[in-house]
Amino acid sequence: MFEIWRPILMESTDGLPLATKISDLFINFPYDRLPADPLLQVVLRPECVAVLLAFYLVSKPIFLKLANVIDPKASWFVYSIAVHNFLLAVFSLVVVVYSWPVVIGHYQSYGAFDTYCDPNGTLWGSSGFGAWAFIFYISKYWEFVDTWILVLKGKKPSFLQIYHHTGIAFCMWVGVLSQSSWLKAVVLLNSIIHTLMYTYFLIKTISPKTEIKSAKYLTKAQIGQFFMGIFYSFGVLIMGEKCDTQSSRFGLACLQVYGYGLIALFVAFSKTKYRKKD
Repeated sequence: MFEIWRPILMESTDGLPLATKISDLFINFPYDRLPADPLLQVVLRPECVAVLLAFYLVSKPIFLKLANVIDPKASWFVYSIAVHNFLLAVFSLVVVVYSWPVVIGHYQSYGAFDTYCDPNGTLWGSSGFGAWAFIFYISKYWEFVDTWILVLKGKKPSFLQIYHHTGIAFCMWVGVLSQSSWLKAVVLLNSIIHTLMYTYFLIKTISPKTEIKSAKYLTKAQIGQFFMGIFYSFGVLIMGEKCDTQSSRFGLACLQVYGYGLIALFVAFSKTKYRKKD
């Protein structure tokens, strides 16, 4: 019988949210409640997150210099890209396989409201969703490699890609610190899309000439997940403090604005890329 894997990974020493107010995210950050593991602190401390995002935004010149000494057609380089895509595809599938049953099981045990708002923290804590949300958040820094690969291949990363990677890392950071219930929309939907997306990247890396006619539907699915996530989570903002904390709603508001931007950018991308093929 399938057993749900509930990894133990906590973002605070007491299991409670590190942030409940907006000020907790920046001015009154509770450093004393951070886990002892220095690697976890890197992705939780506001100054460390700021440095990671800033480095990502200004890192292009560094990788341009490396691109001058790397042959993008070298077998070792192609193999490295394939491994990267394979690992992210498998990772995303693992998140799908284990996070969905956690949420569905919580709904069956606690009902719709407790699963939607998680007022008692049972979804995030004892049910195990929080650990998967935390792990998925950490993976957003791993995905920076996608952009660096493009630069090393001599290609210019699009604004869409830079905006995508930077925005989701920030929004998920706020969500993890606040133990936000709305992260379900991100983890559950995005893990499915990324399983398909990185599988597509893997195939194109191994066999660039292979034509995948269904690729345009993947772009449409990406746009669809943004609409679904925005629509699903909007109730948190409407219910306010009855559903989630101030810091969590701030993160959700950022995610909503970010999501509308992604929809516009992905629609423009889709029209440009697939206009001639239709």
